[in-house]
Amino acid sequence: MTYLQLEKTFFRGICTAFAAIISVTAFGQNDLMLQGIIDFSVPSAGSDGKALHLVANSDITDLSTYGIGVANNGGGTDGQEYTFPAIAVSAGDDIFVARSLDAMASYLLEGCFATFEHPLDATSAIGQNGDDAIELYYQDAVIETFGEVDTDGTGEDWEYTDSWAYKVEGAWTYGTVNCTDGTANTFESSCPYPMCEVPEDIPGCTDDSAFNYNPNATVDDGSCEAVLEGCTDFGADNYDAAANTACTDCCEFLGCTDDTALNYDAEANTDDDSCIFDSSELSNALMLQGIIDFTVPSGGSDGKAIHFVAVADIADLSAFGVGVANNGGGTDGQEYEFPAMAVNAGDNILLARTPEVMESYLATSCYGSFEHVLAANTAISQNGDDAIELFETGIVIETFGEIDVDGSGEPWEYMDSWAYKVNGEWTYGEVNCTDGTETIADASCVYPICGGCTDPFAQNYDPMASADDGSCADSIVFGCTYEVATNYNSEATQDDGSCEVVTAVACLGDLDDDGLIATPDLLFFLSVFGSSCE
Repeated sequence: MTYLQLEKTFFRGICTAFAAIISVTAFGQNDLMLQGIIDFSVPSAGSDGKALHLVANSDITDLSTYGIGVANNGGGTDGQEYTFPAIAVSAGDDIFVARSLDAMASYLLEGCFATFEHPLDATSAIGQNGDDAIELYYQDAVIETFGEVDTDGTGEDWEYTDSWAYKVEGAWTYGTVNCTDGTANTFESSCPYPMCEVPEDIPGCTDDSAFNYNPNATVDDGSCEAVLEGCTDFGADNYDAAANTACTDCCEFLGCTDDTALNYDAEANTDDDSCIFDSSELSNALMLQGIIDFTVPSGGSDGKAIHFVAVADIADLSAFGVGVANNGGGTDGQEYEFPAMAVNAGDNILLARTPEVMESYLATSCYGSFEHVLAANTAISQNGDDAIELFETGIVIETFGEIDVDGSGEPWEYMDSWAYKVNGEWTYGEVNCTDGTETIADASCVYPICGGCTDPFAQNYDPMASADDGSCADSIVFGCTYEVATNYNSEATQDDGSCEVVTAVACLGDLDDDGLIATPDLLFFLSVFGSSCE
């Protein structure tokens, strides 16, 4: 009889005794118990190494009366999330519920995997991360718990990250945390799964100077890899993708390391000569033009946008970014970075949460006023009382509002409205002025870049305006605008060529027959119309 057979015989022999004293039962049911909790690091990665091992203490005619729940991150129970299939199992049967049976068969090797009488495919609910508690249910009631459902297991005695927990004589035992990392099968690890009988010949790397040396290997399989030391921190500027062993303090994080500079980077350990001590050293080539919090028909965040103008040509807009200081809570730093693109001096740039909604709300003629429309991320979520910061290379170059003040009731509030810069000064639509509108033309506060006089008969008619902003001057009155003409119309605003010529007047300073004095204006008028004094 093999060691494995002896072990299974032993466990089957104690099942009845153990069932009599188990304290976590419901309705007298203890026919199924947790045996192993698994979070292996397998070559295929992802969730393929996650599984649960259970043992039937008695014959069970319908396994579907049982289920599993995973209490993630110490957040308390999530209830039953997985239900076993309706199958019959016998006393002593080992049941293996795995996210990837293929990956587990390969990792445990066929000899070990074949000892499970019932390998079952798991749902995504079996997604424990090595620090999550597990609950076993019978008829929707918890009958056994591994770990603590209200506790994140990281650093706890029962943590099993990239490892396993296994019950021996009713007590939980554990592999070392991370003991399966970088292994091709359980016997390459320093913690073979206890269910698996160690084979006489264990293939692996037997060179103790190699990166993947396997102290359990008895037969070298030619898989040894040389140690390649380098920076393995993906966020470092000198990250080495080929390295398999982390170096000591070799990772470089470039940036300004002078804490007196405007762009000091506390995380940088290597100075890259980028320090800036005066904002005038920056280009300041972009400015805030408008802050928008429209109430649009689709609701939500669809009406939120920020309007910028390029003060000068910008070869790479990604040097600039935006931050929203929510609720007067101070700066959150740069939360949005512009894409790498070139813009020209004078270009209008609209950064909108939902560009297609803005196109509909502003109407095509106004929307077309923006040379560049960009889709914003969720950080652009100002609520009409939030300050806005414009950054260049991580340095604030302009601020709208006050970052430490909630703007509700402040002069710069723009709730369901807008703020717009005119000659360097901020102007505002009335608070809530876009509520209940279908388009900006319906609002009592037309966005300035959209508005103008839409009356074609008005003196200041703007053919490019998409909405009337109430600025129309008096309508054009056609008539003779020359005061010295006999048919001069004092109400005319546009000369229509109807002026009548005075046929004969006295020369400058003389009286004519009508007693009129020929003035310089009159003489000019006469010269225009081909008359002269007599």
